[in-house]
Amino acid sequence: MQNLSRLSFVILLMSSTEAYAYVDPGSGSVIVTTVLGLIAAIGYTCRKYFYKLKRMISGGGTNDEPKNDT
Repeated sequence: MQNLSRLSFVILLMSSTEAYAYVDPGSGSVIVTTVLGLIAAIGYTCRKYFYKLKRMISGGGTNDEPKNDT
């Protein structure tokens, strides 16, 4: 049964039909901008948590002295 489903999946992928579609340059630039934005967001998030983890491990960033109110 599993081999039959794999075979039908391969046959489905191998059979091609014509698609009458047009992707204009505006759509392409939206896709590129979205991908670049996702990469930047992932990079920023990783950097943010890396520095949080680094601060937690090194013990920096905590100030035990009371602040002066003057």
